[in-house]
Amino acid sequence: MNTPGQHGFSLIELMIAITLSLILMAGAMQFMASSRQTFELNGDISRIQENGRIAMDILVRELRMAGYRHPLNGDGKPPHYFNFEKNCTDSHSSCTLDSHINNPASITHGSDRLTIQYDPPSDDQGGVARDCLGTRLDATERHSIIINSYTIQTVNGINSLYCRGYNKSKAEWLEKGAQPLIDGIDNMQVLYGVASSSNNSVSRYLPQSALTPQDWPNIKTVTIALLVSNGLQQGFAHAQKRQYQLLDSKRLTTPDTDRQSRRIYSTTVQLRNSHD
Repeated sequence: MNTPGQHGFSLIELMIAITLSLILMAGAMQFMASSRQTFELNGDISRIQENGRIAMDILVRELRMAGYRHPLNGDGKPPHYFNFEKNCTDSHSSCTLDSHINNPASITHGSDRLTIQYDPPSDDQGGVARDCLGTRLDATERHSIIINSYTIQTVNGINSLYCRGYNKSKAEWLEKGAQPLIDGIDNMQVLYGVASSSNNSVSRYLPQSALTPQDWPNIKTVTIALLVSNGLQQGFAHAQKRQYQLLDSKRLTTPDTDRQSRRIYSTTVQLRNSHD
């Protein structure tokens, strides 16, 4: 016996209620998915900015030290900013420092190698001189000329800025192999600003392969461009191929499978230490 005032739902009313609930749930799930995508993309952008800023800080600081030597060390003559030995075979360790290498990453064009040499000043931790990886020079090496060789290498699908120190005075590497400094540096291109002999101001920017023996002493500035990603194997951008142009390089084509959002960072550094 039904209690007066109690009525059940009809089938149509139940179907309408279920349909409305599904619509509301779909909207909520879409909102959550969109919020998560935005959160992950913002995380990508933050990592890209951090990787690019730190890598640029390292390279700019190194370039400002290029060619430095304490006047009381050695023969008092400063080294050149860069290592540019010519007419030697690749089997000689120091000859390969400035070679143009192919990047083994999926990006289709090779990165440049940047080799910076100077007399490393002692740090504030007991007067110890170090290379780019923090490797200590012993007492007999303290006033040696070191070469910090920066490259882009790929390990486990991640491109990174690597460095390795070379003791030019003793003709030996300071480490067994290059070590990563910053992940997410996919490509590096370098141009050298060459001054004209007439007014000593930069008139040309050339890649290393185009420099002549007469150009090397007249280098006054260096322009660096980095292609930077989040430093992970996968990103959170839409899956599509992208193209980038860094300085004089060929157009770089990135794969559509890594979903990486990339940015280009570039700067020009004036070389400080005079070689006149």
